[in-house]
Amino acid sequence: MKRKLALAVLLVVLAVFGVAVVSADSPGKIDICHIPPGNPANAHTINVSVRAIPAHLAHGDTLGSCDDGGGGGPV
Repeated sequence: MKRKLALAVLLVVLAVFGVAVVSADSPGKIDICHIPPGNPANAHTINVSVRAIPAHLAHGDTLGSCDDGGGGGPV
């Protein structure tokens, strides 16, 4: 129950800030700027499940594509 509530809250926050990039091609996924630990010069946009967001944010990735400024720093 707590997990579903946390996921619902996360989705609402993403919707409010307009950073969720969800398409028919990848339902339940969003774009993030993935900054590989130890190799920040290799930052690139990936499309991940909403369930993977907390793990990615924990190691420094940011919401949105790298091209949209998603790589500018932590959220």
